[in-house]
Amino acid sequence: MNTKKLCLLIILMNLVACAEQAKKSVELVPVEERNTPLVEKKIITEKNKTVDLQKGNAIDKQKEPVITALLNDAEQFSKQGQSEKAVATIERALRIEPKNALLWHRFAVIRMQQQQWQQAIVMARKSNALAGDNRQLKSDNWGIMAAAYDSLGDKKKANEARNKQSGQA
Repeated sequence: MNTKKLCLLIILMNLVACAEQAKKSVELVPVEERNTPLVEKKIITEKNKTVDLQKGNAIDKQKEPVITALLNDAEQFSKQGQSEKAVATIERALRIEPKNALLWHRFAVIRMQQQQWQQAIVMARKSNALAGDNRQLKSDNWGIMAAAYDSLGDKKKANEARNKQSGQA
């Protein structure tokens, strides 16, 4: 009788373990192993604009799905108010693609949300330095810098950034 109970207990434990495994979120699956479609070349930015990952941001084709997944994860964390997780995700993506202007832009946006004005300015400048001929991204970065300078109380630099922003659009 004890062996029957023991077998039943083992079967139940296996069923529970299988059910728990099925509950694991995509977040726990390593980004490199996700089935991210290669067709996805655009992401939605905080202003509901789409940014083409190919325009002004050359990404290695093998790294593209990973970067796209990490950008999407960071966006989700940011929307959920989990800015530290968003930062960690962007930093991970930057270790893979350190010269990606869009990643630096997203980093600047998150720093703005965290009210870390100086860091937002630095990240937006870095993004502009890498943006190539992507005028829209540069304009968005100048907008971030203008808002950050406003928050710091530096109206002169904020106005200079706004002038450069309007010149990029």
